[in-house]
Amino acid sequence: MRILRRGVGEGLTVAGKVSVKALKARANTVRAAPGAPSEKPIYPNEILEELSAAAREALKSPEEPKIR
Repeated sequence: MRILRRGVGEGLTVAGKVSVKALKARANTVRAAPGAPSEKPIYPNEILEELSAAAREALKSPEEPKIR
């Protein structure tokens, strides 16, 4: 993991496609403005972790089809 310091109003660009600008900083939080192509969704890491865990669980134990 890289750690970069940015001041309020400064930003960075990842892979030439996604930019992040620091808007406000307090003791333990930073308000940031991500910028990415409109067709690309932006998710918080916590949501991605939940989705990945659910996908792994779904692949582990496939449900049997219910026959009536």
